[in-house]
Amino acid sequence: MTFTQRLIKYLMGVSIGLVFVAMAFGPRAFSCNYFPNARVLEEATAKNLKLSNDAATFFETEKLDSNFLQKKLFKKSKIDFDKSNKDGVPCRTYLADYNDDTKNYQMVFEVCRETSKLVSITKK
Repeated sequence: MTFTQRLIKYLMGVSIGLVFVAMAFGPRAFSCNYFPNARVLEEATAKNLKLSNDAATFFETEKLDSNFLQKKLFKKSKIDFDKSNKDGVPCRTYLADYNDDTKNYQMVFEVCRETSKLVSITKK
C-alpha cells in the first residue's frame, strides 16, 4: 500500500471519528462562571428572585421592569465583597453597584438556600 493510499484511509477514519465525536459531545446547554462576582450574580438569578416592598416601590417610581432586573441589573453589577456578609447564615447578604451611562444604582440582595431577595435598591 502506498503512502497516499494510507493517508487517504487515515483521513477518512479521522473524519468519521470526528463526526461521531461531534454527535456524542455536541453543543451543550451549560456555562460556567469562574470569577466570584459572576458566580454570585448567576446564583442569585438562578434561584426564585423576590423583591422586598422597598425595592418594588423603587421599581415603580423609576419605571423599571423585570427585564431590566434580569438582563442588566444582575448581569452587569459589581459586588463589593468587603462590605458584604458572605458567610451569613441562613442567607448571605451582598452589596452591589450598577453603573451605566445614564443609571447608577446601589443594591443590597440576599442569597438563601432556595430563594434570593432584592432587599433594597437606591440611586447613587
